[in-house]
Amino acid sequence: MLTPTKNREFMEAAVEEMLKSRSEHTDKPDPKVGAVLVDKEGNELGRTHRGAIRDGNHAEYQLIERMHAGKALEGASLYVTLEPCIKRNPPKQPCAKWIADARIGHVFVGMTDPNPDISGRGIQYLLDHRIQVHFFEVDLIERITSANQEFSDYCESAGRAADLSAEFEGPSEKEREVVPAATLDDLCMDTIKIYLERRGAAFTVPSTELWEFMWKNGFLDKRDESTFSPTVAAVLLFAKRPEDMLPQSKVSTEEHVGSVVTTDEITGPLLGFRDKIDLFFRKGMRTFTEIRRYERVAVEEYPVEALREAFFNAVVHRDYREGWRILVSKHRDRIVIRSPGLPLKPITLSRMSSFDAPAFSRNPRIAVTFHHMKWVEERARGLRKIRDLMIAQGLRPPVFRTDGPYLLVTFLGQEGAWQNVRVQSSFFEELEPLQQKIVELLLSEKRVSTKVCADKLGVEETTSRRHLKKLVDLGIAESKGAGSQTHYVLSGKS
Repeated sequence: MLTPTKNREFMEAAVEEMLKSRSEHTDKPDPKVGAVLVDKEGNELGRTHRGAIRDGNHAEYQLIERMHAGKALEGASLYVTLEPCIKRNPPKQPCAKWIADARIGHVFVGMTDPNPDISGRGIQYLLDHRIQVHFFEVDLIERITSANQEFSDYCESAGRAADLSAEFEGPSEKEREVVPAATLDDLCMDTIKIYLERRGAAFTVPSTELWEFMWKNGFLDKRDESTFSPTVAAVLLFAKRPEDMLPQSKVSTEEHVGSVVTTDEITGPLLGFRDKIDLFFRKGMRTFTEIRRYERVAVEEYPVEALREAFFNAVVHRDYREGWRILVSKHRDRIVIRSPGLPLKPITLSRMSSFDAPAFSRNPRIAVTFHHMKWVEERARGLRKIRDLMIAQGLRPPVFRTDGPYLLVTFLGQEGAWQNVRVQSSFFEELEPLQQKIVELLLSEKRVSTKVCADKLGVEETTSRRHLKKLVDLGIAESKGAGSQTHYVLSGKS
């Protein structure tokens, strides 16, 4: 019987196999792929890697058809480091179809196909054939991604994928659709120049060579040799006024101050959203003084980098098929990002809440563009980055939940009464236990004397005085007054 421990063991075995992969090409990088096959009782049937038997043989094919041909595999589990392929030159058959034909019950996937035009289609094919799909644990996904970085870079820049059968539809269809009303004149040349600069691509803007480049990258549809039409992805990312053609591209904002709600919209191309959303997050945000070793630093209540990452994740993963918008609302004690579109299977809400969900985008072409812009983290790291930034600022990790067709991410502010002074968590942890209690007392009280501190903590006044002096020496506390009026406050506390 498979358990989380056994699943982890087989995932690790697939990663080890991956490192043995043998490439068959000298003119381009091939993926490193490892696979492990396990029967429904949890017994390992075999393991292999790309090219183990013959050059070019895929790992899944080798396990199913070369090593276990004719054997019953119904209900078995396959652990494979790369999403099963969906295109092979005839008479070869795609691995996703081999898996479905063998009636395998569970497939654990390490990383999705790095080609944005293919990403998620193999997984969708398996789901459509009632195969349960799961992802590897995030730390293993990072190892797999790192080992395949050269292949990923090649896939993202090599151009469009070959035409695929309709039976291999996947999550990227909407962003590939042509927007009937859009023309090349609707695209903002300055925005395209910024994108090209980030990608290190040199083209005359505009030019036929540029349109060919954008066609190869999935932003344009090519009707004939000289006629190009923008796709949904191109309009969202580069159009001067995408909201005229795709009203759902607008982002609604709300700012709640008491009973007053101020509403607004963020419009224009997605590649112009960064400064606009940062301005919205920072407007009216409270700041506090954080006491660090040898310095006091003014810090915003929320880490804007975490809010921005979550916002762009919503833009990347949202469902663009309907007219609903993203809504970002600010309240005194929380910030909420509400995005249309539930987590894309096989991502689950529980895995997101554990910050162990890999990057699996409903809109991979937009996701890749944001990676090029350095606006979102690389594969599998985004949620953990958001969590870590919040914790480092002394805040709770964000909370994920669903509301009908929406996914909501809630960032909670400081618990309890607002404090205008904090002690850096890593610095606080270095203090002695009694000193930590004194700091907590200073946070809750406007000021304390040596006697008050001793009485509240149940220690002698000499002990209280000694530790308060140490906190003053460390720059955490300040001594005010003189003689019997001497008292202590946190440094910088008003």
